[in-house]
Amino acid sequence: MEQKRIREFTATVYVLNEEHNALLFMKRRKPPFAGCFFPPGGHLEPNETPDEAAVREVQEETGYSIRLLSVQVDSNPEPGVVPLAFPINIQLERIDDQHDHIDYIYVGEVLRRERTEAGEEWMWLDAAQLDEEPVPAVIRVVAKRVLQENSSIRGIIALKR
Repeated sequence: MEQKRIREFTATVYVLNEEHNALLFMKRRKPPFAGCFFPPGGHLEPNETPDEAAVREVQEETGYSIRLLSVQVDSNPEPGVVPLAFPINIQLERIDDQHDHIDYIYVGEVLRRERTEAGEEWMWLDAAQLDEEPVPAVIRVVAKRVLQENSSIRGIIALKR
């Protein structure tokens, strides 16, 4: 009998700098992918929406306050209905032989240049640096797409609550 895989929900954010020409990455210290650069993200907490988790994870991991960029929703929700930020992708990621992540992937931008203290060292990578640094291929493709579309991203409306 096949063992049932554990599936956990996560949120990842490709955070643009103020000029929208670089993204925020951390070099992983632990396996898997030790030594590779990854955008901030992590697991959803109980009763947390994916977009709330995305903003919280960036704050906790990097110290930056951000807002998510999302296509504006043309809707008049009913009372009690709150529109959530649209992720740019949702994907199933195989983490190991026993569990997967269902990852909501967002684009965000820094609200303020200053940041609070964070536990890890982060760096901004532009398109050229993405080819020079150890970045997993799937992450590099998404990051380059986000950077290439930065002119249209300026037209994307930040979802405000």
